[in-house]
Amino acid sequence: MKVWIRLCALNLVCFAAAAATITVSPGDSYTKIESAKAGDEVVISPGTYAFRVYLTGQGTITNPIVIRAQNPTNPPVWDFGTTLVENAPGSYTAGDRGRGGWQFSGAKNYRVSGMVFKHCRTASFNSAGVRYYNGTTNLYLKDCVFFQNDDGLTGGTQNSQITVEHCEFDSNGNTNASSSSPTHNLYIYGGYFTMRYCYVHDSAQSQNFHIRARTSMIEYNWFARAKAYEGDLMSDDDFSGAGPFSQTMILRGNVFVQHSSPANHSQVIAMYNDAALPNLTLCVRAIYNTFIGNGGSAAFVHVSNADGTQMTLEESNNIIFGTTRPVLVENTAAASVTGVKNWLQTNAIVGTLLSSVQSPSPGFRNAAANDFTLLPGSPCIATASGTVYGLPGREYFKNEITNRLWRVRAAARDVGAFENTTTSNSVGPYELAPSPQLTIFGTGSTRTVQWPLFADDFQLEKTTLLNPASWAPAGLPYATNVFGLQAMIPSGMGQAFLRLRK
Repeated sequence: MKVWIRLCALNLVCFAAAAATITVSPGDSYTKIESAKAGDEVVISPGTYAFRVYLTGQGTITNPIVIRAQNPTNPPVWDFGTTLVENAPGSYTAGDRGRGGWQFSGAKNYRVSGMVFKHCRTASFNSAGVRYYNGTTNLYLKDCVFFQNDDGLTGGTQNSQITVEHCEFDSNGNTNASSSSPTHNLYIYGGYFTMRYCYVHDSAQSQNFHIRARTSMIEYNWFARAKAYEGDLMSDDDFSGAGPFSQTMILRGNVFVQHSSPANHSQVIAMYNDAALPNLTLCVRAIYNTFIGNGGSAAFVHVSNADGTQMTLEESNNIIFGTTRPVLVENTAAASVTGVKNWLQTNAIVGTLLSSVQSPSPGFRNAAANDFTLLPGSPCIATASGTVYGLPGREYFKNEITNRLWRVRAAARDVGAFENTTTSNSVGPYELAPSPQLTIFGTGSTRTVQWPLFADDFQLEKTTLLNPASWAPAGLPYATNVFGLQAMIPSGMGQAFLRLRK
C-alpha cells in the first residue's frame, strides 16, 4: 500500500475578477456605493462620511459585491454626530430610513471590511450602524467598529444570513430607549447568525448580544462588562403559527468578563421565550468558554422557563469562575441540563453537571492583567472531556488590548477558552489563515492520517494519479479526538494521493 500526502491543503473558495473598481471619497455621495453590481469592488478613501447608504445589490457567491477601506489602518468613518440618521442625506425615503447608517434590504453576497460606524441614532432610539433585513443573505462584515450607536448591529429575518468577524462593538445602546424595548451592542431578530474573533464590550443600556436567530454560532470572541447581562437567546420574531419551532445557540471558546455591578446581577446568559410562543424549544450548547464573574452568584446560564417552554442546555469543558451558580433552572420538568468536566469553584452548586473539576482557583496566569491562559499545574490542564461534540480548533487572541485576532489552538485537552500549550502566531482580518497539514503515521497495513481540529470543515479527498488528477471524496470514516481528526487507511485501498479541500 502506497499513500502520498499533499502537504498543502487547498482552499478553493475563490472569487472572479472584479467587474469594476469604484473609488469613493468624502466629497462623493451615496450614489457610487449603491450602484455597485455583482463583481464590483468599492474602495472607500479615509475620511468622515455622514450620508446614509441603502444597499439592495445582488452579488453572487463567485462574484460578490466588495466594499472595503482603501487603507484599513486609516479607515473611513460614518459619523452622524448629533444629526439623526433619518435627517441625513440618502436615497431611501421610507419611514424606517433612520433605522441604520447602512441598510441592507434583500441584498445578497456583500463583503464589507474596514468601516467605522459612529453615532447612528434615530428619534425612536433604535438606529444601528448596520441594519440588514428583508431576506438579506451571505452578508459578511470584517474589521468594522461600531461605537455609540443606538444598536451596533441589528436586523435579521427568517432566512437571512450574516457572518461577522474581527469586529468591535463598543458602548452601543441608548439609555433613552424604553426598558421594555432596550438597546444593545448587537440585536439580531432572526435568521442565521455567526460571529467570530470579535471584541464586544461595555454596552450602554442592556446586553452585549440579544439574539433571536433560528441558529447562532458565537465562537472565539471576548465579551466584557455588559450593562445588564452579557447576552441571551430569545424567541424568533418571525415565527408564527402552531409550530413546532426550535432555536439553537452554540457558545464555543469565548471569554466572558462580568460587569462589577451589572443592572441584572442574577444571570450572565439567559434563555427565555419572551413572546410566549407555543411549541418552542430553545437549545444552548456552551463549551470551552472562560467566564470571569464578579464574585457573586449570577447564573452563568439561566434557563428561564417558568412558563413551561422546553429548553435544553449543555455546559461542558467551561471555566466558570467568580460565581457559585453555573446553572439556574426555573422549571426542571421542562428542561434538560447536561454537561461534563467544567471547572467550578469549591463552593459552587454543581447540580446535574457531571465530573466537575473543583478547586479554589482555576490557575490563571495573570487574571489582574486579563491574562486567562493557564499556569503550569492548573487543575484545568488536561482535564477536558474529548467526547464532547464540536471540539475547538481555534482560540481568541489575546485580551482587550491586543484584540480581534485568533490563533490555532494546539489541542482541546484543557478546560476553558485557552490551551496552555498553544504557541502559534495570531491571525488578523487581512492575513491568510494557516493551511492545515495532513500527517500519516503507523506501519505495515495499519496507517492513519490526521489533520488539525481547526480544519474540521475540510474534506479528505483522494486520487490514484496526479497527471491527470481525479480528486474525489476519500470515503474513509474518521474520528475526532482532542488532538485532531483521524482516518484509518484500509490495507486494500492501494496506491493513492490524499489532500484536504475546503
